[in-house]
Amino acid sequence: MKPPYSNCYDHYFQKYSLEFFGARLQWSWTKAIAITESELNPAAVSKFGALGVMQLMPGTAAEMAAKHGGDDTILAPHINIRLGIAFARQCFDIWQEERGLERIRFMLGSYNAGPGNILKAQQLAAKHSLPTDRWQSIAATLPEVTGKKSAETINYVKKVERAFEQLSAKEIKQ
Repeated sequence: MKPPYSNCYDHYFQKYSLEFFGARLQWSWTKAIAITESELNPAAVSKFGALGVMQLMPGTAAEMAAKHGGDDTILAPHINIRLGIAFARQCFDIWQEERGLERIRFMLGSYNAGPGNILKAQQLAAKHSLPTDRWQSIAATLPEVTGKKSAETINYVKKVERAFEQLSAKEIKQ
């Protein structure tokens, strides 16, 4: 992830972040997800089959399109971004007890590892008497849930945060 990042999709990130999050989340968080996922590459394909700017799995795209209307042609950047942001909002809504940056971290972890894995890690945190509303606790217990893949999720959350910070610094300079 090397700045500067293209602004070519900013209007989609702004529009769809407003549609799904309103004022609850700065739109640059959703762009930071896309930067981390694909470096804003609409033709990106992961080894697991995730596609497009937001690296959506076809099943997730179909689920989001069915829930929120619209097409699930996920290689079209505007559709991929809209459905990815819809999924991010779904992940965000799961974590209503967490506040501020912690809630965003839980959303990001869910976007990457799947909400079920983060919920399982949260349950393990409770069993280990760790605070269940802190990402640090989830990061500590996630290896028991997803094994070696946990490192990817933990690093993913950090990478998205760094991309967001870089985007925020760029906005301040302008």
